[in-house]
This record gives sequence, structure tokens and C-alpha cells, in this order.
Amino acid sequence: KHKQFRLERFPLEEGKILQGLSREWYLTNSGAHLTLAKDSEYDFFLMKPTPAYTQMFNIDRELIVVFSKYSTFETRTLDAFDAAQKLLSDLRTENVCRILISADPKIESKIETRLKSNPEEPIVIPFTYGELSGAYDSFLIRNRFRRHFYTRDLFAFASPLTTDLYFFGRTELIQNIINRHRTGEHSGLFGLRKSGKTSIIFAIERRLLTNEELFISLDCENPSIHQLRWNELLRYLVTQCGQAKDKGYRAPLEERYSAKNAAESFGKDMLRIYKLGKQSSTLILFDEIERISPGVGASPHWAHGDDFVYFWQTMRAFFQRNQGILTYMIVGTNPNCIEASMIGGHENPLFGSIPYQYVPAFNLDEVKQMVLRLGNYMGLQFDQLIYSKLTDDFGGHPFLIRQICSMIHCACVGDRPAKVDKALYDRIKAQFLRESVGYFDMIIQVLQIWYPDEYEMLCMLAQGDDDGFNQFALAHGQYTKHLIGYGLIQSSANGYSFSIEAIRQHLNNKHKHERMHLSQEEKLAEISARRNKCEKTLRFLMRNILRTAYGKRKATDAVIASLPEDRRAKMASSDWDALLDRDKCELFFLDLITLIFREWPQFQNVFDMAKDRAHVMLIDINQAGRSDCHAKGISEEDFLQIRLHFKKLESIMAPWELR
Repeated sequence: KHKQFRLERFPLEEGKILQGLSREWYLTNSGAHLTLAKDSEYDFFLMKPTPAYTQMFNIDRELIVVFSKYSTFETRTLDAFDAAQKLLSDLRTENVCRILISADPKIESKIETRLKSNPEEPIVIPFTYGELSGAYDSFLIRNRFRRHFYTRDLFAFASPLTTDLYFFGRTELIQNIINRHRTGEHSGLFGLRKSGKTSIIFAIERRLLTNEELFISLDCENPSIHQLRWNELLRYLVTQCGQAKDKGYRAPLEERYSAKNAAESFGKDMLRIYKLGKQSSTLILFDEIERISPGVGASPHWAHGDDFVYFWQTMRAFFQRNQGILTYMIVGTNPNCIEASMIGGHENPLFGSIPYQYVPAFNLDEVKQMVLRLGNYMGLQFDQLIYSKLTDDFGGHPFLIRQICSMIHCACVGDRPAKVDKALYDRIKAQFLRESVGYFDMIIQVLQIWYPDEYEMLCMLAQGDDDGFNQFALAHGQYTKHLIGYGLIQSSANGYSFSIEAIRQHLNNKHKHERMHLSQEEKLAEISARRNKCEKTLRFLMRNILRTAYGKRKATDAVIASLPEDRRAKMASSDWDALLDRDKCELFFLDLITLIFREWPQFQNVFDMAKDRAHVMLIDINQAGRSDCHAKGISEEDFLQIRLHFKKLESIMAPWELR
């Protein structure tokens, strides 16, 4: 114990616990008594880990320990840690880990339940009075630490981060945006899904809140926002700004915000609000700006009407006449709403008026800081090489890096600390690329839906079509600028390449049958692979349809009857289960075609096309790339036609593939 630690201020039972802890911990500060409410009183103290705990759990700063004498745990108990932290603002205490000693015998299960529903909260190591008041048990304490440190997945955050505790990087970006607001300048921030835009917005709000600066946030994806007309949105903004200054502020009358009067009323009301109380500028944050933007808006009046122009004409005119009252920050996926000079025959009021930037990727140091810190808390020791590989393979994309590290955590099922070396990383990376297709689609889906030209450029580069990409890049420099800004690709004197290797592999796999300029060998390989896959699914489909239509016996007879006469006797004794088995079937692709058209009434609903068209498609697929084509090769025109046939057949087979 530190010589100034006042053991006498604690009751007898708590004193015994402190004496026991002092055998393996360094008691540094006797803390204070906390009164949070009438029936909410706690004591806290500080203790520092000895080298054994520092090595095991990578904690070297002092921990806050709270005594809770109540026999039933209440969520408000955790507020005691924040109250203690405020009294210790000058001390370097550990903010990720805390210790709670409670009189509730079920405290451990209750803490576990609490943290499952609130994943961003600090790690709380729970003990009961009974566990610590007897003979000191170092194994109990160490095992409790192991369980609550190592079983919790600190990487598995899928939602935007709402606290600073697990927020890494982008500090300079956030401060720059706040400084721009303070000097009366607007900001724009753009990035793909899961790039961290919303987490950055939350971080900006926390900084402003700490400094008692005014802000309001609009989630334009909310129907309550994008379904408003431009004049109604101005009234909504005035109401929010008024209530940010005075909770009793009442919304202005609707008739003052008709289309004819809205702009004038907005100006008068904003000036009136500014003069309420402390006169300071308000930052208005527009998240998901696409939802109220031309062409891509979620409601027709924003997508195809003039609401965007009228709204921003009003905002810009007020800002130009009244400095220091408000600034706005526009956040979204694509900066087209700022870059377009004309919108619907009108000059774009945002054109050239808002400097914008893209959400930056993590650099190597930021990746290392995040992975090292969270990994240490979870008992994962990453080789130095892994930080570089994570940065290169995932382009410094924090969400993707967190997800693969979460998968690594789940794979380390033995004792902790566990070492994460190249062999483990390569194995998990391969698994992650196979199983995380949804993550990659989610990130770039917005391009595929709303900005198909930019998506097409990505596909060209992924498939090695450098000439096609370069032609597009020359003709559409803005698209290339966007893709570089998103952190998807990078440019150098030697050309363009992917920044996120995992995205390149994903696009290559997803569009592998769209590559152009294939060699004859590559064409034959693609045809063979796609035909083999379709054939297996076709067997399964036919087996189920014929059995449903006829039953096993008659279905077997129908299959045998469709074969050439010289093969019927050989197949007559075949078992139904093997006759059209996905893997064991001895029928040829041509046999399947013959059977389909012999029994066409049973299959016409599946193919959903004219019989003669289906026949041409299947015959072409069967003949393509066979031995008689090898000598003369497959022309580009014929190959493209075969690809169209495969695309149609694969769409028919898709519902049956996973059955």
C-alpha cells in the first residue's frame, strides 16, 4: 500500500478485502465516498497491477475499484465509475477496465448480460464480497480477469461507435472540421458504407458537447426528414435550432412556412434564435445527404423536383448575409451534389461553396495502434508482420480489419495469450474472404446501384482490363477521383491499382465470367467449369420434379425410356436414388436434354421460355468447347453468345443450387 493509503476509512469487511488484494496488487489511492443519490452510495479506491498482471493482461495504469454494498445490482451502480473518474481527472487511470466488488451474489451473470446489450462499455471485472473477504485466492482473481478480458470480442463492432473508448484514428480530421466550423466555414465528408462516417459524426458531436457548442444532426435517410418538402424542412431546422438553445422553444406556425414565405421566415426566425441566450454559431450536420439530393433522393420531390435547389438557395443566401450564425456539414457517399454545376436547369447553389474530403483510410501506425491495443486486452499477440498485411490486404479499412481480427479471436480457442502469426493469419484471411462476401457487397453496393459507371470501372480494373479502365479514366476524370477518394484504388506513374486487395478479389470472383479478351484455353476452361456446375444442379432439379410428378417407379421408367435403345438394358436395373444423383449420375448432358424435352410439360414452368428457345440454349451449351471446336477455336462472337446462354441457365438453376 502507498504510505498515504487510508485503510481506516473503510468498514471492517472491506478492509479485509483490501488487505488481501495488497498481497498481489499495489493499493495507490484510498479514493473517496460517493453519494450519487439518496439510496446510491459507494466507495472507490485505486490499485495498480504488479508485473505479473501487466504481462498477462497488458494493463499498467491504475484501475478504479468500486465497492457496492447493495445486495441487488442496479445499472446505476456503473455510474459510480464515471463519478470517480471525474474526481481523478489529473490521474492516468485505465479507462477500458474497471473492477466492481458487489454484495449481489449474482453480480457476474448480471454484468455479462449488461455488457452483451452494451458492447461499447468498458470491461468490468466483477467479484462478490464473499469471494474476496476470505483467504486471498490469486487463481480466482486471475481466472476472473482471463474470463472477462479474453472472452469479450472487442473487435466485433458492426454499428457506428458512439463513445471514445474504442474509437481510433481520425483525430486530426475531426479537429479540422470543428475548427472550420469555429471560423465560419462549411465542410463536406464522403465515403462508402462502413467507412466510419457516422462514427466521425458522433465523435464531432461529443467534442462540441464537451465544449458546450451548439449543433443539430439530421439523418436524411429517416423518412421523417426526406418526406418533408423543402419549405417544411426549413421549418423543421428552425425548430431544432431553437430547441437546442431553449428546450421550451415552440415550432413556428406552419402558414409562415408556405413555399412563398419560407425563405423569408427562415431568415427572421434564425436571427431571433441566435439572440436567445449566448450568441454562438450552430453546426448543422446533414448525414446521408443523398436521400435529399437530385437523381438519388429517397422521395420524388428531392430526386426529380426542385426542392434541393430551393432549400440550398435559402441556406446559402442566409449564410452569406449573416456570418457567424450557422455552418453546415454535408456527409454522404458521393459528392455529386456539390460537384454538379447545374441541377434541373438551375445553377447548383452548393457548387463550389463547400470544400470536401473523403474519409481517410487508416495508415500503418493507426492500424497497429487499434489492433495492438484491443488485441492485448483480449490476449492476442500479433506478429509485427501482421499489421502490415492487414493494412495492405484491407487498405486500412477499419471495419474490415476489425471483422477479420474478430474472426482470428474466435479461431484462438486455446489458452491466452495466443500468438497470431503469418500461418494463422493466412488461414483466417482465406476463410474471411470466403465467408464475408456480404461485407464487401455492403461496402460497394451503393456504387453498383446509384453510380454504375464507377462500379463498372472497378470491375474493369479487377479483371485486368487496364485499357478499358484507362479509356474510362481519361474520359471521366471525376469518376477516377471518386474511386481514389474512397480509398478503393490508387494512382502512380505506373498506372492504377487496388488499395483494398480483398475488394479486388471479391469483384474478380463475382464477375469472373465477364472478363474480356480471354485466350482459347481460358474460354474452354470457363465453358467446362460452368457446364459441369449447371449439369449437377440440373440433375438434382430433374430428379425432384419427375419424382413429384410420377413417383419413383414411373419416374425411373420415364428416364430409361428417354435413353437410346442400346443403353436402356444396361440402365434398366439402376436404382432411382442413383439414376439422377447430383454426383453419381451416369447420364450425359445430352441425355438430360433429351429427357427434358420428352417430358417438357413437367419442365416448362421451370424454364419459363418457349420450348424451341430452351432447346437452342441447351444444345449450344452442350456443344460449346467440345473436341471438334478445339482445332478451329471459339470466336469472340460465339463465346459471348454462350455466356448469355449460361447466364440465363444459371439464373434458372440458382434456386436449386443450395437445396
